[in-house]
Amino acid sequence: MVAKVGGTLVLAFLSSVVLLIIIGAVSYGSVETLVSNNERVNHTQEVLERLEDIRTQIIQVETDARGFLLTGDLAYRNAYDRGLRELPSMIVEVKQRTQGSDSHQQKFPALEEAVRLRLELLDEYVKRREVLGATVIPAGQSSEGKRRMDAVRAVLDEISRDERSLLDVRLDQSRQSTRRLLFTLSLSLAGMLALLCLVFYLAFRDIKARRLNEERLSAARDELEQRVRERTSELSTMNIELERSNRELQDFAFVASHDLQEPLRKIQAFGDRLATVQGPKFNEQGRDYLDRMQNAAGRMHTLINDLLTFSRVTTKAQPFVPTDLGKIAKDVLSDLETTIEQSGGLVEIDDLPTIDADEMQMRQLFQNLIVNALKFRKADVAPAVRVEAQVFQAETSEIDGSVPKDLVRLSFADNGIGFDEKYLDRIFTPFQRLHARNEYKGTGIGLAVCRKIVERHGGTLTAESTPGKGANFIATLPLIQTKEK
Repeated sequence: MVAKVGGTLVLAFLSSVVLLIIIGAVSYGSVETLVSNNERVNHTQEVLERLEDIRTQIIQVETDARGFLLTGDLAYRNAYDRGLRELPSMIVEVKQRTQGSDSHQQKFPALEEAVRLRLELLDEYVKRREVLGATVIPAGQSSEGKRRMDAVRAVLDEISRDERSLLDVRLDQSRQSTRRLLFTLSLSLAGMLALLCLVFYLAFRDIKARRLNEERLSAARDELEQRVRERTSELSTMNIELERSNRELQDFAFVASHDLQEPLRKIQAFGDRLATVQGPKFNEQGRDYLDRMQNAAGRMHTLINDLLTFSRVTTKAQPFVPTDLGKIAKDVLSDLETTIEQSGGLVEIDDLPTIDADEMQMRQLFQNLIVNALKFRKADVAPAVRVEAQVFQAETSEIDGSVPKDLVRLSFADNGIGFDEKYLDRIFTPFQRLHARNEYKGTGIGLAVCRKIVERHGGTLTAESTPGKGANFIATLPLIQTKEK
């Protein structure tokens, strides 16, 4: 019942959201249309105002010219000159504002011609007044001036009539847009009100159903909590037992590996003596058996040593102390100098920070990862390894989710054969190999030791790689240790 009511409530809520989006889109379109229509109305009104400004300016120019003709006062002449300079720019401005109207553009040449003719006649009177010192208007020209001024007014009136007609159309469009917007908003608000009432009703019913359901589950929750407490106690006991078992297993691995060393050394020693003393007397099959025995003993010796190395990460661990990783890297390169020269490779080390760590284990980490990069190289390609460090602050610990801490990301990148990342977990598992023993030597314990070292330091170890394009092993470690792992 609760699920059904909840589903109906969600559906009603989603319907409200969809309706709100539709209302918003329609309202936005209506507002855009209304704003556009209002802008066109304002534009038309501005054009009418500019046309009136042109009419007023022409009358003012004519008035200043008559004042100069009658009085000879230079103030009128200066005002007349200013009016002549401003008038062309006013006509050009109106012409630009009405570029979208072909009708207006066709009338502007007539307006410019009429204004030019009227101003030419005025200019002729003004110049004659300056030369003769008196107003002399030839017979018949006074009526010619009126005729030319009437021609200017006629063109201006015609343009203004067209613009007023356009203004009436745009005002009507603006009113229609306003009515449509009001209708849309009213209809939308009514729909929203209906949906909100439905959502309120469904929410009330849902709350009531949930309250009843919570009351039914209350007793079951108390019982479940009791079972959880009991199970937690059992798990705590089992966890303590598991930790004890792990310690015993690690101690057993160390002791077993250590105790196997002596009989294995005897097998190798007597095998060497047998090969020296009796080897020449063996036939081909006997020598083959002896070689296989010695090779198996050698592999067993390597496996035991690797197992000891793996167990010593915890059994022979040293306290964390400030450790200069740069010095560790230089010491490892010095130890691997012969190996690097024989491979013809190059190992580059960037500046590395000082961190809290087990010095011996950091040395083993660097040596294993660099040797791994040198070993899995491409045929006929000199190996190149680059070790870099980046210090950053994590929002929370990558291991235990605690408060923010400073970390260092160590990158060991090479140009070797690489591997398919689907085998990423496998390469860190003890004694797991991706290649045959005759292709690349090793027991498959090196990377497992590296991961165990990094995890003991409260960090993570992973890798990025593409077959044929090298690999990049990334160890992330805390700069400062807060507790022993």
